[in-house]
Amino acid sequence: MSFGICDLPVIPIRKGGSHTSEMTSQLLFNELYEVLDEIPQWTLIRTEIDHYEGWIQGIQHHPISDQEYLTFKAKPWHIINRPVFNHQGTHLSMGTILYEPNDYTTPFPDEFSPTAMIDFAKRFLGSPYLWGGRSLFGIDCSGFVQLCARAAGKLLPRDASQQVKEGDLVYFLTEIQPGDLAFFGDEEGKIVHVGMMIDAENIIHASGKVRIDYLDQTGIFNRERNEHTHWLKVIKRIS
Repeated sequence: MSFGICDLPVIPIRKGGSHTSEMTSQLLFNELYEVLDEIPQWTLIRTEIDHYEGWIQGIQHHPISDQEYLTFKAKPWHIINRPVFNHQGTHLSMGTILYEPNDYTTPFPDEFSPTAMIDFAKRFLGSPYLWGGRSLFGIDCSGFVQLCARAAGKLLPRDASQQVKEGDLVYFLTEIQPGDLAFFGDEEGKIVHVGMMIDAENIIHASGKVRIDYLDQTGIFNRERNEHTHWLKVIKRIS
């Protein structure tokens, strides 16, 4: 068994060991991973935080020793709370973890705060949508929720289909509280989208860009397009 750490601002994680393979997620700076397999030019990894598996370029793999892995794993997190932070000449996205505090970071909270999650989410407004993305420069719906929840003290799985298994059901729109997660499905009922409720009527989510839209019993209503864009399946409350 061997380990690595992301020493670049962001590293693509792909479904297969090829540049043409779909990007399914990203590693952010300082995130740890376990090496599962290696082939010419590609390394199969499992992320330490959410156990997500995929392939990164072998040239981007930064190996560390078992002891270094344990040392980093034991360090407290300090989460960057500004849009972009220049760390030792490297520009890092908001939501990235550092292992030492500074004026641009917030300690990982001891308790989850839905209000803090929404406040953090609003700082991403206007960030472009990117399938598999997890940074200010491009982010997808579940990566957005995962990153904002982490900044507020809650570790969630990577994908919406996994996140929907977390928390407790909210049965009525009138019972919605800030920070509740709304999940949306396709025609077959598969969960394909997630966003965070600001209040009982407004949702912040990544769709084209990070934006705020209206939610009703049917789903997300885009006022600019004057139509529903996502179909509501379930609302969950995490704690």
